[in-house]
Amino acid sequence: MSLYEWITTLLAPVTGIVTWFAATRHRQNQVIKEMQHTIYELVQENKRVYAELTEARREIVGLTAQVRQLNIENEELKQMIEKL
Repeated sequence: MSLYEWITTLLAPVTGIVTWFAATRHRQNQVIKEMQHTIYELVQENKRVYAELTEARREIVGLTAQVRQLNIENEELKQMIEKL
């Protein structure tokens, strides 16, 4: 066998192996890209939920203060009724 025949005989399997490695690498990169996109979406959703939670906590604090004020007013009114 001549050198040319050896090269052409080995070229097909080597090309196939290189193509397989390249395709595998491409698939892995695509999977990583999809995972990064999913993580980004989850982070955005987490920020939105955290903002809603923070707003709800602010409302709870405000309502708690209003309830305390109403309790104080209620006690004052009870004392005024008792005096009558």
